[in-house]
Amino acid sequence: MKDKAENIITTELAKQNVTEAVIAKLKTDYLPLKINGIEDKAGYKKVHDARIVCRDHRTLTEKICKKGREDAVKIQKDWIAKEKEVVAQISEIEQYLKKQEDSIDAEKEAIKIRAEKLLKLPGRKEQVKGLDGFICNFDTMTDEIIMSYDDTQWQLTISDAQTRKLAKMQRDIDDANKTARLNRLTERTNILYAVAVSMRSTNGRKEFVKGDIHYSEDEIADMTQEQWDKICSEFKSAVIPELCIASSFSGAVAYSNALGKNMRDVVKGNKSEVSDEEKLFNYATSLEKVEWPGLKSKEATEIFNKAQEKLNEAIHILRK
Repeated sequence: MKDKAENIITTELAKQNVTEAVIAKLKTDYLPLKINGIEDKAGYKKVHDARIVCRDHRTLTEKICKKGREDAVKIQKDWIAKEKEVVAQISEIEQYLKKQEDSIDAEKEAIKIRAEKLLKLPGRKEQVKGLDGFICNFDTMTDEIIMSYDDTQWQLTISDAQTRKLAKMQRDIDDANKTARLNRLTERTNILYAVAVSMRSTNGRKEFVKGDIHYSEDEIADMTQEQWDKICSEFKSAVIPELCIASSFSGAVAYSNALGKNMRDVVKGNKSEVSDEEKLFNYATSLEKVEWPGLKSKEATEIFNKAQEKLNEAIHILRK
């Protein structure tokens, strides 16, 4: 087919004297031509005339070939138009079928994804146990909501909830330790007070003092039980010098209560005014001596225990 087309084209060009032989002669005659400088007018004219001959052969060739392919171009356009028409009709059918196929494929994929999420559901439900109160909208978190999280979202949610839970646990531990320390200090203060130990404040440092023995409030609160038993024994056996008794009002109060004697018998005429700090300390002591009312109901006892915690905290503040 190609050879036949070339023969037809070659014949049409030959009719207008456009042949391989003519082209070969143009090369032989004109390619050697050269203009020898700006003064070579004869050489310039030969080159000009030769170019015009080549131009005429070129434009003639273009004209012949353009005319010869007019039918081919028309046929090509007809082919393209027909292609578009037929493809459009077939594509309409194809797209209709593809839409149905895609719908089923999407449904299959959704079933597959849901099956995967259902497999993960028990594990996720296990993960949220104990995290109620630490996940937003936990009470309304249905199975469908749990499955709606992708893996990254779910891990972030669980991680955040666990972090908040650990923080809450640490706060509870800190609060419990604080309460236990306060109760321990209150209990130990009462014991020291009962054995005539006084408190003094030096440069903001509060100390329990009896004779030559003295420990700060923090030391008393934070020492171990073994250390406390030893220190408490030392305080109980310590002797208060007579001058120390007469010079310390709070010491005299403690000493008087411990021995069951009247304040005037111990202080012996000390008329110095009682400081506000000593008044607060003595007031705290009076609060400690309030007897337990002997409650019977569980509800009343729980209320009393809560109030007692607050009272212990108040006593601790008064003694600061």
